[in-house]
Amino acid sequence: MSAMPPVVIVGAGSAGLAAAAALRQVGVESAVLERGPSVATSWRGRHEELRLNTMRWLSDLPGLRIPRSAGRWVSRDDYISYLERYAACHRLDIQFGVHVQRLDPAGGGWQIRSSTGCHDTSRVIVATGYDRVPLLPDWPGRSRLSTPVMHVSGLRRATDLAGLRVLLVGAGNSGVEIAGHLVNAGVAALWVSVRTPPNILPRELAGLPLHPASVPLRALPERLRDYGARLTSRLAFGDLTRYGLPAPAQGPYARLRTTGVTLAIDEGFVAHLKAGRLEIVAEIDRLAGREVVLRGDRRLSPDIVLAA
Repeated sequence: MSAMPPVVIVGAGSAGLAAAAALRQVGVESAVLERGPSVATSWRGRHEELRLNTMRWLSDLPGLRIPRSAGRWVSRDDYISYLERYAACHRLDIQFGVHVQRLDPAGGGWQIRSSTGCHDTSRVIVATGYDRVPLLPDWPGRSRLSTPVMHVSGLRRATDLAGLRVLLVGAGNSGVEIAGHLVNAGVAALWVSVRTPPNILPRELAGLPLHPASVPLRALPERLRDYGARLTSRLAFGDLTRYGLPAPAQGPYARLRTTGVTLAIDEGFVAHLKAGRLEIVAEIDRLAGREVVLRGDRRLSPDIVLAA
């Protein structure tokens, strides 16, 4: 059993790196344990078309700016490069290839069990990410479905599905984003299965990004923030129930507080919906052979089911 610095951080993504840099700034040493071979392991596995839906100058980590050359909406690869520079700039102690398996209280601190053995430390920061583990629903009949079922986290390029009939399950932030990329990539058909209607806001309105406006809104009561978001959505998109997308029961801030689900940022989804290039369908009831049976007994025969 070996001792570690007074603070151990699990995960070398943006949260873990920022925590380590902040601790170093106040004179507290830490070690970052990362299961992957480099920083930003999760980011490297995301699809190539991904961009931040938060503005560059509001997406910095403490102590280092994202360069202006990355543009207003930072790409996946530019953000990975930024995190690499961030770790080097702050001279962080990162140990790669270490898979943390268990944390146990020990002597007023913690014992860490990992792929490299057991280690003692005073404090542990878990920064593995809210969505690190993909959720693939266990729909009835899934084991007998001959159609491929894939989680969106495994999709590297939207063009990999070009020419296919795709059933995209979920209209949260990931689903709304990837839907636009799939249509642009030339899928033969795109159905979007919606169980819980999303709160959708445009990334920009009249050419102006909305993200900066969200910062001062944090001081307002939740109901006023929800009202403002719904009004903005209605002004930007009109009534989307006309196109088969039900209105959400909760506003975006109430839903975030109660479920942890963020609002969806539109990058073409709504335009494709209005133009009929994608179709909203009901939630999945069961899977049967090569067919997907929706609530209400409608049947689809997609070439692939993509869970988001």
